[in-house]
Amino acid sequence: MALTLANNNFEVNIHPVALFNIVHAYERRSEKFDTILGTLLGTRAADSIEVFDSFVVPHSTHNDALYNVDYASTMASFYRKVNSTQTTVGWYSTGSDMISGANLIHEYYTHETRNPVYLLVDTSLKNDSSFQIKAYMGASFGIKDKDRLKSHGIIFTPIPVRIVTYDEEKAATDLFQAGKFNKDFQVKPPSELDQVQSALDKLLLMLNYLTSYVDGIIEGKKPSDPKIGRMLMNLINTVPRVDPKDLENMINTSMNDLLMIQYLSQAVKAQLVLNEKLTST
Repeated sequence: MALTLANNNFEVNIHPVALFNIVHAYERRSEKFDTILGTLLGTRAADSIEVFDSFVVPHSTHNDALYNVDYASTMASFYRKVNSTQTTVGWYSTGSDMISGANLIHEYYTHETRNPVYLLVDTSLKNDSSFQIKAYMGASFGIKDKDRLKSHGIIFTPIPVRIVTYDEEKAATDLFQAGKFNKDFQVKPPSELDQVQSALDKLLLMLNYLTSYVDGIIEGKKPSDPKIGRMLMNLINTVPRVDPKDLENMINTSMNDLLMIQYLSQAVKAQLVLNEKLTST
């Protein structure tokens, strides 16, 4: 018997939009289904797969998991027309355990892409009430005949997976997180000035923590860490050396520009509302 192992150096990086689509589809599923299945879209690098989007693929029952491959192929072609940079990189299912028939579904995706990834998303929140995500790659096994492997099945080998975000995605997820403190679970996007104030408050908080950490090391209350010291040195070297007065002038100029943009936007908005009322009367 021979075993063809997958490349375990692969790493799966998944973005929030793909996870939001999976969770949203799970919440809107039919009551007769315990799980949902779907396709993962993204890009592939030499040592990683980056998942940007996903969509649901209909299946018949949870036990048999009869997959609608025609629907999956058609939807993937539609997505490629919208965004040609993203291709099929694998598939997913929800639940705490792999579904039966996962090897058959995975075999279909081996014809769609090279080394597809299988993502298992636990949306039940039963395991310590945490949102768990696992990633696997398929390894074919079977009997070797004349230097060729006659595949008889697939063994799923786990690979690392992590959630990554762009700056824009991080801002959106932070805004969503603020909704859990509201009894109506509703949030409003902050204004530009509120965003500046929030950023300055976070920066001040981090500077205070950093100052207390450095003071603790100098006073001998905390052990020193050479790695953190080198990171702080690199951080300090990246800060431009600007005269305090010039820096204050730059900040004031930027703030004045921001206030001017906000004033003009409010004026344009008022003009549009006034024009709408005049034309409707």
